[in-house]
Amino acid sequence: MAEKEEKSNFMVVVAVMAAVSIAGVMLLKQDEVKHLEMKGSNTTLESNAAALQSVKRYDNNFTE
Repeated sequence: MAEKEEKSNFMVVVAVMAAVSIAGVMLLKQDEVKHLEMKGSNTTLESNAAALQSVKRYDNNFTE
């Protein structure tokens, strides 16, 4: 009786795991940079300048 050769699904498993890993990384990266999108920015140049001036108002020089 001739022996039947078993098919190895190793490459299929590796390819599926690679695809799942890449898709997972892309989804996580997309979620990570979601806050960086500029959708109708609420800040204006004037409000940014006012905020910067309020920070500059504090003198943190402790050396005398």
